[in-house]
Amino acid sequence: MRLSLRSSAPKKYGVILANGIGIIDSDYYNNEENEGHIMFAIIAIKDTVLLRKGERIGQGVIEKYNLTDDDMADGIRSGGFGSTNLADTFAGFFESAT
Repeated sequence: MRLSLRSSAPKKYGVILANGIGIIDSDYYNNEENEGHIMFAIIAIKDTVLLRKGERIGQGVIEKYNLTDDDMADGIRSGGFGSTNLADTFAGFFESAT
């Protein structure tokens, strides 16, 4: 699934997507680190940002993907945000940016 903000989000809510576009991997669900919750990493570009429960700021697009014949990925996903397990590196950035 590809995640992006709605086109009105920067002007209407004063937020942008921190990573430009988000990709949810096929093995994201049933991961003990996130329980399948889909989250958007956003950065405030206005002094005051107010997001109410239920407001639609983002959208997900389900896309087809293929595997190669020699795909040997057999590890178990145990990370969370970011496939390189850098969630701790970015956590402070996102908290301080808002």
